[in-house]
Amino acid sequence: MDVNIFKNLALWCLLQQAIMISSNTVALKEPDYVNMNITIRNAMTGLIRPEIVYRCQSKRKDYGWHRQTKPGMQFSFPIILIKGESKIPAIHICYFRSALGTATLVIENTYLDAEMCPKSSCAHVATPKGIVFRGLEWDFKTVFPKLKPVEYLELPWTPWPNRT
Repeated sequence: MDVNIFKNLALWCLLQQAIMISSNTVALKEPDYVNMNITIRNAMTGLIRPEIVYRCQSKRKDYGWHRQTKPGMQFSFPIILIKGESKIPAIHICYFRSALGTATLVIENTYLDAEMCPKSSCAHVATPKGIVFRGLEWDFKTVFPKLKPVEYLELPWTPWPNRT
């Protein structure tokens, strides 16, 4: 009879340990999604009318029209990206209007972009030249790739048509 008590006690201890290990792995598991912000800034300096108006939308959500009347203003809207789906982008289309013309920008973000641009560190900036991307990108020219700051023109302004 003593042998059965020890067997049952050992089995109970193993079962408790298995339950504790499985509950710890569930608690330590990373979430399956990551939050990211798309940031739009106004940098239309040197103009009489430096304001921009824009509207961003995705397949599932329309963020509405926004107006930034002064350079230096910014607006961020959150998006959620699924981990492990680095090839499936979240696509947003943004329509910009300014005194210099119009621009329609397609923004594709993946989970890897969210890793590169934490806390709105990457932005799409409206400048007199057009829409400029300011953020981080991978530099593969070195032996060990690292993130480097970049700035490039994504899209120039399309001038308004002449009115007669």
